[in-house]
Amino acid sequence: MFETTITSPAASAWREGMTYDRLVAAMDSAVRLPGVTNAWTMPIKGRIDMLATGIRTPVGIKLFGPDLATLERIGRQVEQAVQMVPGTRSAFAERAVSGYYRDIDIDREARRATTSMSPTCRP
Repeated sequence: MFETTITSPAASAWREGMTYDRLVAAMDSAVRLPGVTNAWTMPIKGRIDMLATGIRTPVGIKLFGPDLATLERIGRQVEQAVQMVPGTRSAFAERAVSGYYRDIDIDREARRATTSMSPTCRP
């Protein structure tokens, strides 16, 4: 996660025709990075929202399930549906990212034998 704070001059100093929505759209397109969600909020509001919900935006939808491909497909469908809701400034489904993982199953009896621990000892 990246956090950047932008200090803007008063709206009266903005160029002619600039609105909050246009400013956010311009900044959003200038700093769009693959896999990174831009959330344009006031810093303290963003922190409170994230602490309360675990989501970096004021409104969020969490999807749970065992299959990343299905979650990503459903997430994209939800993203498209939410974009159609009146008043929505942005909707973005975070893309499922997988990595390389290795499951390690420790043979505790063998481990105890190599460390001279009795079977009643707990690691």
